[in-house]
This record gives sequence, structure tokens and C-alpha cells, in this order.
Amino acid sequence: MKYKTTADIKPLKGILGQEKATWAMEFGLKIDDPGYNIYISGETGTGRTSYALNILKKYAKDRAKNKDWCYVYNFENPREPIALSFEKGKGKIFKKDIEKFIENLYDELPRAFDSEEYEKEKNKILDEYEIKKELLIKKMKEHGEKKGFKFKSNKFGMIFVPKDENVDTTSEEFLKVKRELENLTMQVVSKIKELENIAKEDLLNLEEEVGTIVINPQVDNLIKKYGEDYKVKKYLFHLRDDILEKMYLFYLDEEELKNIDEKQYLIKYQVNLFIDSVGNGNMDSAPVVLEINPNYINLFGKVEYESVNGIIRTDFTKIVPGALHKANGGYLVVYIDQVLRSPYSWDMLKRCLQVKEVKIDTLTGIKPEPIPIDVKVILIGSQYLYNILYRYDEEFNKYFKVIVDFDSEMNRNEDNEIGVARFISSYCNENNLKHFTYDAVNVVLKYSSRLVENTKKLSTRFNKIAEIIIESNLFANIRGSEFVEPNDVKKAIYEKWNRVNKIEKKIDEMYKTGQLLISVEGEKIGVINGLSVINMGEYSFGRPVVITATTSPGNKGIINIEREAKLSGRIHDKGILILSGYLLENFSKERPVSITANICFEQSYSGVDGDSASGAELYALLSSLSQIPIKQNIAVTGSINQKGEVQVVGGVTQKIEGFYHICKAKGLNGKQGVILPKNNLNNLVLLDEVQKAIDEGKFHIYPVTRIEEAIEILTGKPFAYIYDKIINRLNKFYEISK
Repeated sequence: MKYKTTADIKPLKGILGQEKATWAMEFGLKIDDPGYNIYISGETGTGRTSYALNILKKYAKDRAKNKDWCYVYNFENPREPIALSFEKGKGKIFKKDIEKFIENLYDELPRAFDSEEYEKEKNKILDEYEIKKELLIKKMKEHGEKKGFKFKSNKFGMIFVPKDENVDTTSEEFLKVKRELENLTMQVVSKIKELENIAKEDLLNLEEEVGTIVINPQVDNLIKKYGEDYKVKKYLFHLRDDILEKMYLFYLDEEELKNIDEKQYLIKYQVNLFIDSVGNGNMDSAPVVLEINPNYINLFGKVEYESVNGIIRTDFTKIVPGALHKANGGYLVVYIDQVLRSPYSWDMLKRCLQVKEVKIDTLTGIKPEPIPIDVKVILIGSQYLYNILYRYDEEFNKYFKVIVDFDSEMNRNEDNEIGVARFISSYCNENNLKHFTYDAVNVVLKYSSRLVENTKKLSTRFNKIAEIIIESNLFANIRGSEFVEPNDVKKAIYEKWNRVNKIEKKIDEMYKTGQLLISVEGEKIGVINGLSVINMGEYSFGRPVVITATTSPGNKGIINIEREAKLSGRIHDKGILILSGYLLENFSKERPVSITANICFEQSYSGVDGDSASGAELYALLSSLSQIPIKQNIAVTGSINQKGEVQVVGGVTQKIEGFYHICKAKGLNGKQGVILPKNNLNNLVLLDEVQKAIDEGKFHIYPVTRIEEAIEILTGKPFAYIYDKIINRLNKFYEISK
């Protein structure tokens, strides 16, 4: 498909190069059975998260199982707030209805108790009480006067005193009358108290009757509206009963209210709108929640506290939801590495999936009622973490039965090349950037292949492509160009590497100044230029390393100096053992191989691992045994097996470029080059400069499949000749070692 610029082609919609992953994702989303939660694996930058969110939003439109949730005061057990569920959007209405109901009471109850009807009934009760009270006192006075006593009332109570001050207060008659009147007084006081209690009860009944007239119709309306749910209906009954008991709180003045804890008369009548589906933007679909910081509190909620006069306290209005609550009825997306870093989060998440409810744990204070959940959890993480969890966590496979594996590469075919161009088009449109010319896109495609080290593949890490798009635009802007041209892309790639290649430059300088010894001309016995790769974060570069081998009669076999110095990794040790296997296979048919050989990575002071230098080590060993020199203008990479086959290795592009730069610094002579496994040819995505040097014959690539081919190129001698030389020398070693 030919086009002038990416502005001429249709922008990309969806994801590219992940057909297997997208099928697995849809498979997992179509199954609602427990345990079919999803683990998305793959490298960062492959579009895992953005794809997951987009497809979840699509499926969320059909799921829509989410509800509103409210926490309310528990009048039976205040320490355990009650969770009430409502249809989507009804929770907020319920909260407003309760607020309006309470607000109305502050207006209607005082008005009812200030009404003439209430005052009339109240006064009637009080008047009746006063009449009966006065009648009792009157009768008591009259009786006392008949007995010669007069009645007095003071702050200490009611007493009788004799009318005649000269009466004998010690006489039996006087004392008898006094006792009689005292008993009568006690009886009257008791009857007055009884009348007072009756009056109070009548007043309370009157208040309740008036309150009921005000409250019941409103509560009845709420029950009609929400009473289909038994829990809501029960709560409304308890709310009504509590208000009837504490109606006085609604008509106290401000001064009186100051002496009463606000919690008593206001907070308990509030509604905590815990989950508001509509407010969270989920009116027409189920929630899709991405929690980027999935610690314990953010996932499972919390209860907040406040300090009042130095006292820490809380209540049901301070219950805060977590991501699992917010995703209830829909989908929760979290990064598994972040979950595992947070103490207890992973175990609690599995427990919630097991019991299908979320419980907010608190050490002290209130214990909110758990909320049932119906949520599909999507974990995003690496393949490494998936393998660890699958192997060591018995519950993992029980709850996460679907893996969606995002590939880091895709085939480099016409469809995918156009797909990358369409991605560039859409990214430029979305971010108001300059579009790319056809040739500039081709440079991006080469860079994409380089990211995966394969000319037949393209990278699916589109975040890396996006970086190049942005940075290329900078250089196009500097030039004042309408479109991004190939040189803009090349400049962006060069500058990206140039920002992080300090160590590479330092090593190159050490080769130039002779601090690191290397020869790229001439011939040497037992000395060869191997190739290695140094990784510096996302940037890697190749460097040659001089490998030497010495041989002598003996029975110690091959001594790995790196291992003796404890600088060798296990894979490198394995490579050395393979050398021994090759020698025994090919040179011990007539007599035992009696040698002591030493192999060393010269001027290497850090760890050595991998088997990509096993071929170079063998060639140096064969050179030492045969005493035939190796050409120093040719470097080698490639691992070997015991049967003499050359096997593929990684980092061949960087290795070749690394040796090329050293040769260029010391002077290209047209004979320098690199031997590599033939099967690695597709992995070569070389810099234009290196590729040009190869095309012009200034630098060479020698693909080989067997050891014999490589040693012939390195020595310029037929393998049969080299073989005879080695056999003759081994025979001498054997004789000496007898």
C-alpha cells in the first residue's frame, strides 16, 4: 500500500498484533462463572492496560449489575452500621429523601408544638392536674384545722403546726394527732406525685400523638417508596421510633443545643451514600475501575477518624469505599506487582473472591456490615509473576483461570506494516503532531524490528514507537518541515541512544588509548576476539572481549579461569563443559585426551555468564592445540553443542556493531568482519552505516552452521589439516602424561 504521508491513511482503531490475546480476553469476559477472573501478562508498552480498559467498557454496557449502597445508623447495635442496597441512582435519592424528611421535622415539629390545639390540650392536662392537686391539699388543710393544726408549705415540703402555741407538745393526744397528720401528708404527697406522673404520661402521650401526626405520614411515604426492601423498611421503622423518643431535639433553641452532643441529634439521622453509581459515571454501564495504587485501604476501604477535644472518634458517615466496592457489579483492574507489594492485600483480595463480599476491617470502633460483591478482577503483570503465582500459590489458579498473554512481537507482513503506519496516523491526530512521510515510516519499521532483533518481526511495544513519533516531531519542527522525514526519525533514534551511551563511549575510548588491549589485524595462536553485550537499562551495546586459551600436557582438562575466580555464571560453566564433550567426541577415539587447558576472558573483572562465547572459546582452544594462529580481524559469536553445531545467540546486532566501531576506530582494512550462526541472519537489524560498509565490502559477515566452517575462516586452513595437527599434538601430550 503506497501513500505519501500517514495523513492519507485511515487511523488505527483497536490493538495491533495481539489476535491470540484478544481472543483469550473475550473468552474470559464471556464467562461469568466464579473463578474466571483474568490475568493479563506481557511486557509494558504492548497496550495491555489501554486495551483492557477499552474492551471492558464495551462489555460493561451489557453487564450493568451495579447498585447504589448506603450505610445507615444501626439503632439496635450502633457499633455495626447497616448496609442498604438500592437500584442504580436510587441511593442518592434515598439520601436526599431522608435529609428532606429530617429537615421538615425541624420545621414542622416546632410548629406543631407551638399550635393552639397543642397548647389547649397541654393546658387541659396541666389544669386537670392542678385542680386535683389543689383539691387534695384543700381537704388535707381542712382536716388539719379540725384537729387544731394549721397548714404550711415551704421549700422543704408541707407541714402542720399547732394553732395554739401553748399546747402541750409532749402529751399523748398531741403526739397521736401529729402522727396522724404526718401520715396524711405523706399520703397526699404520694397522691400528688401519682397525679404528676399521670400528667407527665399524658403530656408524653400528647407529644407522641402530635409527633405521630407529623412523622407517620412522611415515614409512610418513604415506606411506600422504598419498603419493598425489608432492610430499608426495618430501618425506616427504627428511624421513626427513635425520632418519636427524641422529638424534643427538634425544637430546642441554639443555646440548649450547645449542651447536647451533635452526634445525638444529627449524625445518626444522616445517610452515608457509600456507592453512587450515577455519580461515578456508570449510569448506563457497569463500573470499570483501574486502581493504580492498590494498597489495602484503596482496595478494601477504610473508616476515618476525627479528633474532638482530644478524643478520637468515628461514626458510620466516615466509612469510605475501596476500589472493590466501586467496581462492584463490574470490573476491577489492578497491577499484580503493586498488590503483592502491599501487606495483606493479595490474601484479602482472594478472600473477597472466595466469600463474595467485602468487609472493612477496623481494630477499634465500628464494624460496618460486609457488602456482597459481584466483580470480575483483571490482574495485569509479567509472565514471570504469573509463573511464580501459578506454581507457589495454590489459590491463584482457582480464582484466575484465564490468562491473556500479550506478545511483544508480531510478524512483519504487509498488513502489520500498514497497521504501524495507521498507528502513527492515529497518534499524530490524537496528539496534534506532524504526520510521517512514507520513507519516514519505513525508518520507524526498521527501528521496530530492531527492538525485537528480527527482520521478520515488528515490536508490539507501541510506547516505544510513540516515543520516536514525539521525538521525531521535535526535529521536524526545528527544520520547519510540514512532515516528519526519514532523517528526523534517524536523528531521534540517534539522540535517544546518545543520551544513555556514556559507558559505551568510555569503553570505546579505552580501546583507542590501549587501556583495553585488542588486535584487529594480524594473527595470534590461542587468541580470539569474542563478542559480548552490555545492558544499560533499555539500552544495550556490544563490545569485543579478548579470549585466550593455553594448552599443556596434563589430566586436569579444561580449566575455566573465570570460574576459579568465582566470576563465572552457571550457563557459562555449562558452555565450558560442552567444550570438553566436543573434544572427547572428536579427539579421543584412539587414546584419552590428556591435556590441561586454561581459558580466560582477558581484562574482564565482572561476572561472565551465557554460552554465546562458547564457540570463540573452542576456536581459541583448537588454535592452541594445533598451534595454528587465528586471524584477529575476525570476531566470533555463537554457542556450540557437543556435536559441533553452531547455535543461535542473542544480541548479534549490537555485537556486530560493537566490533565494527572498534575496527573503524583502529582503521578499516576491508578484511574485518564477524562470524555468527547462520540462523541468526534474520536477527540482524544493523545501523545504516554498518550495513553500507558490508554492502561495499569494507566489513564482512560470515554465517556458519558448524565449527569446521568457522575454524577454516579464522585460520585459512582446511579443517582436515587442523584436525591432523591437533591429533599429533594430543598424541605428544599423551606420551608425556603417561
